[in-house]
Amino acid sequence: MKKFTLSVFALLFAFAINAQTSREVLYSDDFEAYTAGDHLAQSIPDHWTTWSNAPGTAEDAIFSAEQAASGSLSVKFSGSDNDNILKLGNKTVGLYEISWKLFVPTGFAGYYNLQHFEAPGNEWAVEVYFDNGGSGYMHAGGQNAKTFSYPYNQWFNIKNVIDLDADWAQIYFDDVLIYEWKFSLQSDGQPGTKQLGSVNFYAGASTGMTPKYYIDDISYATIAESVIFAYDFDAYPTNAYVAQSIPEHFTTWSNKPGTAEDATFSADYALSTPNSVKIAGSTTDLLMKLGNKTSGAYRVSFDYYVPATKAGYFNIQHMEAPGNEWACEIYFDNGGTGYMHAGGENAATFTYPQGAWFHIDNIIDLDQDWAKFIINDQVIYEWQFSLQAQGQAGTKQLGSTNFYAGASTGMTPTYYFDNVEYVSLVAGAQEPTIGIDPNPIVTVVAPNNAATENLPIENIGGGTLNVNIVRSFNNPDRSTKPLGHAPAGTDGKAIGEFVAAPGTFVSEAPSASREEIILHYDDDAETGIGFNNATKWRAGVRFPASWMAQYNGMFLTQVQIFINEPVLDHKIQVYDMGSINVPGPGELLYEAPIQVLGGWNYININSPVYINGKDLWVAVWMDQPAGAFPMGADAGPAVDDGRWVSSGPGWNFLTLDRNWSIRAVLNGTPSPVWMSVNPSVGSLDAGEVLDVDVMIDASGLVENAEYSGKLHVRSNDFTNELVEIDVQLTVMVGLNDKGEQAYVTMYPNPATNNLNLKANTNIRAITIINNLGQVVASNQYDTKEINLNLNQYRSGMYFVRIETANGTTTQKLMVY
Repeated sequence: MKKFTLSVFALLFAFAINAQTSREVLYSDDFEAYTAGDHLAQSIPDHWTTWSNAPGTAEDAIFSAEQAASGSLSVKFSGSDNDNILKLGNKTVGLYEISWKLFVPTGFAGYYNLQHFEAPGNEWAVEVYFDNGGSGYMHAGGQNAKTFSYPYNQWFNIKNVIDLDADWAQIYFDDVLIYEWKFSLQSDGQPGTKQLGSVNFYAGASTGMTPKYYIDDISYATIAESVIFAYDFDAYPTNAYVAQSIPEHFTTWSNKPGTAEDATFSADYALSTPNSVKIAGSTTDLLMKLGNKTSGAYRVSFDYYVPATKAGYFNIQHMEAPGNEWACEIYFDNGGTGYMHAGGENAATFTYPQGAWFHIDNIIDLDQDWAKFIINDQVIYEWQFSLQAQGQAGTKQLGSTNFYAGASTGMTPTYYFDNVEYVSLVAGAQEPTIGIDPNPIVTVVAPNNAATENLPIENIGGGTLNVNIVRSFNNPDRSTKPLGHAPAGTDGKAIGEFVAAPGTFVSEAPSASREEIILHYDDDAETGIGFNNATKWRAGVRFPASWMAQYNGMFLTQVQIFINEPVLDHKIQVYDMGSINVPGPGELLYEAPIQVLGGWNYININSPVYINGKDLWVAVWMDQPAGAFPMGADAGPAVDDGRWVSSGPGWNFLTLDRNWSIRAVLNGTPSPVWMSVNPSVGSLDAGEVLDVDVMIDASGLVENAEYSGKLHVRSNDFTNELVEIDVQLTVMVGLNDKGEQAYVTMYPNPATNNLNLKANTNIRAITIINNLGQVVASNQYDTKEINLNLNQYRSGMYFVRIETANGTTTQKLMVY
């Protein structure tokens, strides 16, 4: 069931396995070990024969030096007699790949077929014609099933992938998928045998064309599926919680294993006894974690049972963190019918055997950006996987499967699943890994001068590493800490869709005073928006770092919101910057219940939020009854950052073309923007390095003052997606014995466990004084670098007096 609508597997393996698909080459040859003019099957009888089993005759092709993809030899098929069979062994189970390079010279044509039997002439599985001129066609599961173009008069690679377990086949040219079909069907569409027998290279061509072609670098391999995890659930106690019992692979929607959200093992029904997993009631909401895969091909399979008169549902999400992007939603209605949203609303309907166990396969090929939903080996629907369920553009990523106690309106959700398998069909690329030095950047700049520090970032993994760098500037007088509790609304489960209030109105927007900066996306409020069902939800806006850096040093003091109609409860929320991998904000910085009236409301922030240059999120949380239209919005056109919405832990965009009537009022004096980075974004292939210039500009800064900030390096390395680097601009205190301008720097500040001091002249003494003026530590030194342990200090403000040969400086220190 939708969380909200915007328009809206004895136990096989109970542990994770590294998903590296194994490949065993059964036969390969580049034909370089043979002599030009010799016959193919006569030379290699273990793997080759001819149509009439007559090696060395006119049927048998010869090795040729006329063309070669590698080395000097290939195999030439020409005339009307050449007719060779590559023996594949009458395979009935498993996954196989047969590939070779093909060359069709100008003025000629080519052909090959796959047969279900090694003994030829019984069942053709596919016939592929390469016509002169670079066009072609194939019979596969039906006559003239596919036309195509191919690289004429040049070598190209052909790959045939046959999955006998799934009864499915694919043909690729130069790694581009050309066609796929049910392999057991004969080439003309008649029922056939699910068996892989041979490849037939015949000097054949379309009527009126002359056959001549060459093959080289042939390979026949079996590919073993790699099981990432599999469960039949029979090793667990009946009625125990699933996510609580298997936390490495399951959680719940709100990450609350062992609660009412968690499903239980049940003996009510089971395909493999005694247990299956039962999904029922209105709160059960189980997530199966799939690891945020971005490349490779995968199969997510399970057996499924919907009792008579009941209904069922599941979805697949692009992200392991739920509620952000639905890749598909599949409904099993009572009566044995069903439908799905996949790349668009109501994309397919189907029937299923209600009151009986049936098998479901979800095939997700991230490399091809394609997916298939299969019931009992019958393909129900296939679609572009990166699209969201409703058809909007989304993320090409496999995150999770959500088993939710949902159903179509008016139906009762109760269903069971058993025998889960999560399998890697094609191993994905190594995940990107960020290589970066997290140590502080400490620099000294004379007044009104500038300096540049280099920050290299490397992709020490694989795939593509996407990097985004945001700078922030510390408040020199105080520090705002996150509240550390969950925001309101994250437990919500909305069922319904967003609608705009009937009728319209116009409201004049509030204006700013001279001392204020008002950030907003909206124009005059024009309508109210709400869910058609009762729910708790949030409307939010994001002001990005590209906006906010110029306002660092100011404070968020007020939020202005337009309420169309007050509902049961309202709260104001302010959030910190979020991830680049999961849509939505980060830590909750401020939250307060508010009393509102219809119209514009001016909400003062009791503890003003310091603007440090990072993204700023402002949201309104509402508890609304069915049919209410609480949140004001303009008439558009929509800006994505002006229409964020959430009815659970995830965030997405409102699909209506409107912006929320939410405005952020800033007060105070902006501080100098003394730090910048170039570039601030980048995409790095494996082994590639991005050299980032961190530029420090002391123009307009106070002499003998210290400034501090951070670089927030966000990336799609999921194990290290945020690296924060302190940047310290050092205080100038005079000249050292070499006549150089001397400095002392102290970091981090605020500090928790350790404090570092660094100077370009020897530090002679350090005295630490608390906020009552009492000396709590005093020590002598004769070194340029010192590390102090602060574990014995209580939280609070301290003063650190640092004595050097060139003078003394006192700096404030905040200890947490």
